[in-house]
Amino acid sequence: MLGLLLFFRFVDFLSLCFDSKYGHYHFPINQEIPFFRSGEKEIGRIGEFGIRIGSSKSKSSCNYLLLGDSQTFGSGIFWKDTFSEVLNRETDCHWTNVGIPGFTLENEFSLYETIKFKTDFDRVYLFVYGNDIYETGDTPDFLHFAKKQTWYLRVLSFLFPEQTRLFLKTRYFQTIQKRMELELERISKLGIQKPQRSNLEKEEFVTLKSLYTLSPDYLRGSLDTKTYAKTNFNRWLRVLRQLNDKVLADKKELVMVYIPLEVEYDPIRFQIYKEIGFVMNPNWIDSDSDFITDLKAVSREKDIPLIDLREYMRYRSDLLQKEDIHLNETATRLIADILKKKR
Repeated sequence: MLGLLLFFRFVDFLSLCFDSKYGHYHFPINQEIPFFRSGEKEIGRIGEFGIRIGSSKSKSSCNYLLLGDSQTFGSGIFWKDTFSEVLNRETDCHWTNVGIPGFTLENEFSLYETIKFKTDFDRVYLFVYGNDIYETGDTPDFLHFAKKQTWYLRVLSFLFPEQTRLFLKTRYFQTIQKRMELELERISKLGIQKPQRSNLEKEEFVTLKSLYTLSPDYLRGSLDTKTYAKTNFNRWLRVLRQLNDKVLADKKELVMVYIPLEVEYDPIRFQIYKEIGFVMNPNWIDSDSDFITDLKAVSREKDIPLIDLREYMRYRSDLLQKEDIHLNETATRLIADILKKKR
């Protein structure tokens, strides 16, 4: 029996040498849906691939595709203030923002494969956010989904853990699609009023406290890629290599842009996370995390240009939305200026 189990596990390991289908979700296709900044509504147009439609240019000598999650999409700010729209106004190039909130690298790769022959671009900017490794792993929401699966999938996960996990992840992303559509339909019917809050009102950081309750290992699972998060980093790295190979095969250029977690640059937020109870490492803000060290190594190994935003953001406490992890307009303005210089 042990020999048979080892054989199954070996087959499972070998299967990782081949490309996998990851799947992704998207906004409802060809619709107008509401987005919000501090309770103020803005209607966004969604195109045929389920991504928000940005500015268009009839003629452009350079076209760039921006892959990423909510930080790239611009959650919590008006569309005109996202760094992609700032760049569309202030450069001669066309910047196509296909970021979607909640996306993992698997989703970004899947979306790239879906749109690459139907979108004009010659360079791909992959925005790597500091929690990407955590999101690649088994988050509480995914574990809740996995526990509800049939008994035979649990048996398969014992025999073929990685391939079963990939299958479950694909199905999980399909459930996110359904939940997103239902939630957007619900929100669109609400008469949301802009909250009346004083700038002097003390921040309670309810979201961060809830995050600690659900995932007290969130920061270690994001940044400690040589120890605690090593398995998930290797999973993430496998997808990155696949994406890079596809981009090169398509005769495009891949550039990575690292958006750090707030504990890597904001000393006030670092202290808040510490007070909430998260395990902290002073190297994250004063030096380098394992993740950025590994990311730099991958950049050198694969000859992928890396723009590390930490050097421009470090020790600043004015780059985040109030009581939120998302970047504000000051930060997106900063990123736009950096990308203009680095392109």
